[in-house]
Amino acid sequence: MLSLKRNSLAVFCLLLVGCQKVDLAVDPEVHGAEDAEARADNIVGTGEGTAERPYTVKDIRSKSLSDSEPVWTIGYMVGTAARSMSNALFIAEADNRSNILLSSDSLCNDTARCIPVELSSDKWKAAFSLPANVEHFRKCLIVKAVPSRYLNRKGLRSVSAGLWIDGFDLAAVTPNEWGNIVLH
Repeated sequence: MLSLKRNSLAVFCLLLVGCQKVDLAVDPEVHGAEDAEARADNIVGTGEGTAERPYTVKDIRSKSLSDSEPVWTIGYMVGTAARSMSNALFIAEADNRSNILLSSDSLCNDTARCIPVELSSDKWKAAFSLPANVEHFRKCLIVKAVPSRYLNRKGLRSVSAGLWIDGFDLAAVTPNEWGNIVLH
């Protein structure tokens, strides 16, 4: 019996030698494996629709963007709207899983300052819907999707990747300062 315990301990120690320390300061799970470039510490600015310089909610609302190419957009999940923006709810207890509302202001409760993001599959509903992610309510999210009309306004459809960035404060940094910050 003692020999068996000693052998088990030796095997365990050998397994530990091959392990590496991983720093998980920011939620590292990128939904959409093909887009590994989407990491919080890669963001250096806004306004281009790339993972490094994502569009803001204001960019999506104000620009005339192609409705065929997916772009990266950053904002706060502030609510959801069942079937219409007039049914928007800005509370964590909302039960609609079909979309989320993104805003540049984490405390937004005005539909005019939001864009709807369609969550069409169970995969994206589990990853980003408000009922499945209550802990991320009013937290920052970068999502890759196609800019198009949704709920009768400019929004995002066909989500293909995304990342929660819970420790990031988008409102505290102006776009012209973004080249100088480093996210941890």
